Amino acid sequence: MTDRIYEAAFQPECWPQTLNDLATASGSLGGVLQVVRRGGVPRWIASPAVQTAFTAYAQAADFTSTHERAAHWVNRGQTFLRDIDVYDPAGLDADPSRKMLIGLGLGYQIGAILALPTGDTACFTFERPLCDGPHSPGARDILNGHLSHLARAGMMAARLGLEVARARVEAMTQIGLPAAVLRADGQIVAMNDTLRAMDDLILAVPQGKLALVAPRQNQRLSEALARVQTEAAASIPLRNGSDLRPVVVHLLPLRRTARALFPDGEVMLVVTPLAVSRMVPSVEALCGLFDLSPSEARLAAALSAGRTLAEAAAEVGITVKTARTYLERVFQKTVTHQQSELVALLKSAPWLPSPDTPANAPGI
Repeated sequence: MTDRIYEAAFQPECWPQTLNDLATASGSLGGVLQVVRRGGVPRWIASPAVQTAFTAYAQAADFTSTHERAAHWVNRGQTFLRDIDVYDPAGLDADPSRKMLIGLGLGYQIGAILALPTGDTACFTFERPLCDGPHSPGARDILNGHLSHLARAGMMAARLGLEVARARVEAMTQIGLPAAVLRADGQIVAMNDTLRAMDDLILAVPQGKLALVAPRQNQRLSEALARVQTEAAASIPLRNGSDLRPVVVHLLPLRRTARALFPDGEVMLVVTPLAVSRMVPSVEALCGLFDLSPSEARLAAALSAGRTLAEAAAEVGITVKTARTYLERVFQKTVTHQQSELVALLKSAPWLPSPDTPANAPGI
């Protein structure tokens, strides 16, 4: 499943089947991916079983009600949630978006709204007919197990506009971010000019290999590349040397038919600035993005929710002394230096389009 997710990241025509496979695993009829570039119009793609229903929904939906429905998910963090986790029974019955879904033969939904490091947004939803009842708690666990992979793949889907990148140069240009395709040993297969210009962060070493200027982060890059054959992906935060703004180096494996785009490459490296959301990030997202341990991620999530260090320690179930130790590790991994800077990193920029964004998001 992980390979299929990363295949779809670069080959958008694979999304319908990938969404269908995720739907089957979670006991759903079908799935939908919506992506929004900052300031852009939403785009979407669906698995075959819900394609017709979602086309009708996208054409008829009142964006204001859809925006309000999304806000309920946002307030609960970046994680897969069932609609029955988000609404009480009265609120669920009153939700206009759900009434529309019921009219289209659906009724129950599980979904996640992911504010991406680029400032883009990816929304994954999986649908069940009303007669089948709500999703099980196990469905939530299954989908959250793929959350960090879906976030990275969603980032590429947003950047590529869910359109097929038909050639190497076109793909590297369409991404609109500093990027390179590498072999597992770090040798550069292709690199766009945007990344080439980041010589305060990235440098090319003899034998045509790519390295990070910062020794510690470069060691993490080497270790991640060494694991690329057995582990799906990695993200390495570091500071832009010119202005000290944090950025993240993402390694996305090229899997299955995605290798046809870059037959000599095994992994794509993408550098994103951090433009994060007002949401309280999920533990899963923090673990996947910053390589935090579960305890470190729980502490960071509590701090980003506005807790003091003492309150966060109590919530996580550790002493304040231990919390300070964890916090120092979090600072190192997120390349921040103080608690206020960490919270600002995790919670800042708005991510949803404004209510006057057109409601009829174009499909594929």
